[in-house]
Amino acid sequence: MEQRSNFRLGLFILVAITLAAGLMIALGSGKWFRQQFILETYFNESVQGLDIGSKVRYRGVVVGEISAITFTYARYQQALPSAQRYQYVLIESRLNTEMMSGKGFPAPTQATLDAEIAKGLRVKIAPQGVTGTSYLEIDYMGANAGRPLPIAWTPEQLYIPSSPSTVNQIVTATQNLIAKMQHVDIEQTMARLDQLLLTAEQKLAPLPLLSMSEKMNTVLDHVGQLPLASMAKETQALLLEARQTNQALQEILKQPGWRSAPADLAIAAESAKKIATDPQIASTLQRIDRVSQRLDRLSSHRENDVDALIEQLSSASLSLQQLLNKAEQQPSQLLFSNPPPVYTPPKP
Repeated sequence: MEQRSNFRLGLFILVAITLAAGLMIALGSGKWFRQQFILETYFNESVQGLDIGSKVRYRGVVVGEISAITFTYARYQQALPSAQRYQYVLIESRLNTEMMSGKGFPAPTQATLDAEIAKGLRVKIAPQGVTGTSYLEIDYMGANAGRPLPIAWTPEQLYIPSSPSTVNQIVTATQNLIAKMQHVDIEQTMARLDQLLLTAEQKLAPLPLLSMSEKMNTVLDHVGQLPLASMAKETQALLLEARQTNQALQEILKQPGWRSAPADLAIAAESAKKIATDPQIASTLQRIDRVSQRLDRLSSHRENDVDALIEQLSSASLSLQQLLNKAEQQPSQLLFSNPPPVYTPPKP
């Protein structure tokens, strides 16, 4: 009877252990059998809100959790003096291979990550609600990715550079604004603002704002009475006429005569150039110049003779004119020296 009780107890314990193991496997959803890899990144800012076990998300999807938080100099720069160490925070994360590379694919390599880093892949700290906790977000930052932090070592694990968190940027900008506001003389600024308002009031007070408003309303009424529709039609008609004129001008320019005009002008210019460069033209011009010089000298030497000759010609012309007048009045004087006697008829 006692042996049967011991058998039942042992069987119960065995079944309980088996059920517990199955339950743990079911609750863990195969977590122990997942293939994982370690990723590290560095932050040059406070990582408050992150703890070991905090979630790591890739574009909002949970892909792992933080496994270690330390400083970079504790791992890579122990041999350097403290003044030469980088004060970066090192964060290691365990990521599921299936979530990052796909089921049945090997874990990512640094070469594949470098290709994605060049596209803007970064790690940043993201706040989780208003509880003060945070998580790591892996995402593509694009133009806001920024340059990676400078490092003087080769990472032991796979590495993705970090990007400043949004909260840290807001806090930094707020601190800078507060620091600038501390150097601003608020009282003096308000006094200047009051003086500006007072000056503006003094300048605007003499202005006839009411009459200006009435005139503006009158102008707007006149503008409203303008025949805008007819003006628009006339403008459209004018544009149509301009298009037609342009088309007619294009038709004229398409004629063969206009096409050959540049060539004809070029030929004429070439002919003129040949004539101008002809040596005979140059020699002819020289001869004309010499002849003109000779005529000039001759006229300067014979100027008195020419004047006398002109006077004689004028006198001869005058005498000839008198002779012609006498011939018209008394033609007989051309044959007789004296005028003929007066004829006296005989007496009966």
